[in-house]
This record gives sequence, structure tokens and C-alpha cells, in this order.
Amino acid sequence: MKKIIWLLLVLITAEAAVAQSPIGKWKRLSYTSVYEGKKIDTHAALLQIRPCAANIVYEINADGTWRLNAANSGCDERYVKMQEKLYSKTQWKLEGKTFTVSATNFAVGVSHTISFSGNRMTFTNADETIVYQRL
Repeated sequence: MKKIIWLLLVLITAEAAVAQSPIGKWKRLSYTSVYEGKKIDTHAALLQIRPCAANIVYEINADGTWRLNAANSGCDERYVKMQEKLYSKTQWKLEGKTFTVSATNFAVGVSHTISFSGNRMTFTNADETIVYQRL
């Protein structure tokens, strides 16, 4: 009987670890792209030009929407409006470990493999790796 209870506890714990959700508020830590065989962290480059972008919050919502919230970032109003507009129609879906983002109701989209480690979420595909930290 103890072995059965122990096995059930292990299975439930393992399932909870695998079933992490992207739903929540996130801060981007890095966005590494491969260009002409070289890796470039475009997020680090952005932060050199606009340090306020470190305060942008990415909201992945249960209703399938993905929004960028720069209202409290300290960035200038023009930049905030432009960035928030870029994400105003963005949707997401998760199928297994494939996370797809689209602004065209999935007529066109970008897919990544999603993984979690503690409070970090990582998207990877052949050309890029994006890392977020849960807020």
C-alpha cells in the first residue's frame, strides 16, 4: 500500500513539473538570433539604446492573447504606443511543446519549442532563442 501511495505521489509531482504553463507576466531576458552564422543578442542591443525596455512586461493570457505592456516602462509615449500596437492582435497557442505566435489568426506564425527551468521560460527554434523570466 505504501508503495502505491509513493508511486502516485511521484507521478503527480512529475506531471506538475512537466505541465508548467506560459500563462502569466514575463520579462524578456534575452533574444538571441543567428545572422550569417553569428549569434546576436538583439535584446541586449535594444537595452543599450533604450534601457527602459528592460521594464516592458509581456502578458501571456489564458484567452490566447499575448500583449506587450510598456505603460510603466519609463519609455517615451511614442515608443510605448508603437510597441503595444505591434502586439495588439498577437495570439498564441501551445501544442505539446510547440509554442506558436501569430498576429494573423495563425494564417502565418512563428513556432518555437518551449521549455521551463524554475521561473524561466525559453523558446528555441533553428534561428533564435528567447528567454523570459516570470514576474
